[in-house]
Amino acid sequence: MLSHSAPLSRTPRCLLYNTDVTKQQADLIAYVFEGQPHLLSAELTRWIEDSARFTAFVETYRDKIRKKIRLTREPETALDLRGELEVAYRLLSDRRLEVAYEPYASAKGRGPDFAVTYRANLVFNIEVARMRMEESSLPRKEERFLRILLYKLGQMQPGKPNLLVIHTREELARSLDLGKLMQEIKTRAEGKDPSFYEISRYASPAAFYKDFLHLSGILLWAADGQLWVNKQARPALAGEVLRLVSSLRSGASLLG
Repeated sequence: MLSHSAPLSRTPRCLLYNTDVTKQQADLIAYVFEGQPHLLSAELTRWIEDSARFTAFVETYRDKIRKKIRLTREPETALDLRGELEVAYRLLSDRRLEVAYEPYASAKGRGPDFAVTYRANLVFNIEVARMRMEESSLPRKEERFLRILLYKLGQMQPGKPNLLVIHTREELARSLDLGKLMQEIKTRAEGKDPSFYEISRYASPAAFYKDFLHLSGILLWAADGQLWVNKQARPALAGEVLRLVSSLRSGASLLG
């Protein structure tokens, strides 16, 4: 049985009649949700029931997850957290991958959501973002994508491959041409386009490329989403790893 640091008021409703959830799993769910109903409780329960490896992940990071759940009561912020946890759940479905949650949190500045180890010797990072419903419906969806990219670039860690995963609706994932869009972004940066630098924290092409070269690729997390590979990245992320992570999107939730 899990030891809890605080009393629980009641078992979440989704567990009351679910005989497939073990006592340990039920205790873990009750702990992270503090016995309260939540928008994510049914789905997180299903993932825990389905995967012993994901159960162990939640157990390891239960205090961190509990705090995040406590702060995500609105639908949009709950979907942001769901996006993070779904990526962890999918990664852990492959036994070649080990996942650490926010391993750079104690260091200065922001870091990626996950450090992932492939076959015990290759470590790479994954940062998760989401194009929200109101954002992805903007007439200039490319500009919203750019804002997400510019905000996340600073979290890419030097010395390791970094993959940016962006949850998006299926129709939006199909409508974006990632290769063309990324080339346009580089052209704007190199050409010192004032509108580009107005919305970024970068002051020059050199400053932009300092972070951009840490980005190994971008994966649109939708069933038919695209994968863009940064051929300038140092270090690069092995093609077999990119293909593996990309394959784990099958059945991905719609998080628009």
